[in-house]
Amino acid sequence: MLPAGGSTGAVQVGILHALAERAIVPDVVVGCSVGALNATFFALEPGVEQARQLARVWQMLSRRDVFGPVGLRTLARVIGRRPHIYDPKPLRSLIRSLIPVEDLADVPVPAHVVTTDLDVGLARWWTTGPVDELLYASACLPGLFPPSVIDGHRHVDGGVLEPVPIARAVDTDASVIYVLGQTFGPGDAAPRMGALHVLLRSFGISRYAGLPDPASLAHVGQRVIVVPGAPVAGLDITDFSQSDRLIRDSTARAHRFLDGLDVSSAASHLMV
Repeated sequence: MLPAGGSTGAVQVGILHALAERAIVPDVVVGCSVGALNATFFALEPGVEQARQLARVWQMLSRRDVFGPVGLRTLARVIGRRPHIYDPKPLRSLIRSLIPVEDLADVPVPAHVVTTDLDVGLARWWTTGPVDELLYASACLPGLFPPSVIDGHRHVDGGVLEPVPIARAVDTDASVIYVLGQTFGPGDAAPRMGALHVLLRSFGISRYAGLPDPASLAHVGQRVIVVPGAPVAGLDITDFSQSDRLIRDSTARAHRFLDGLDVSSAASHLMV
């Protein structure tokens, strides 16, 4: 399972690399927000080379590539009471460049992507539908990007209701479920924060509050494994400058963890 996390999604990339190097590849992927994008890209051709390619993407990624330039237009949206702060074009362009299929059902490894239906207040799961729109909607941080309209309803970040979608994962037939990264909220706050940082941090705290131990949700015969990655305490989820370090450290840490793990090669694997 690949959870939400903005720029901390680089941790997932490092863990994916470690799993692929051990020939642990998924039969199903479940993703939320940035985890949905990572999961879908990896599901196109699961393996070491795809993990390396995803790492190269993240190593070149900048804040501007996702949020665009910050200037007078951004300020005008805030002053003009628009429902979003940033231009969605850079994020949409990034998604189109990474995923060369049109329908989610065409991804070789089945992918489950979650969005939050803003109009009715429910999580909505997708396994088919327009890839570009679904991945944008799943990663659409409310207030930062404009909602996506799907089937006549406005949709925003799936992490609002399903930041770590364990329940969806255990409802599959996979016998082993890998959770890529720790499942807790942000660590200590920076000494000084602007209004946007306060908003994002508050969102991060609220969505992780009260999450159960992932292993406690496993069905009979299932095993849920939380694979640790690099620590991300204090990292701004809009800051992509640490991606290379997070990937390298997460790969190394995941390998150390996996060294002591006993998982049958015959097991069906799900990554979430």
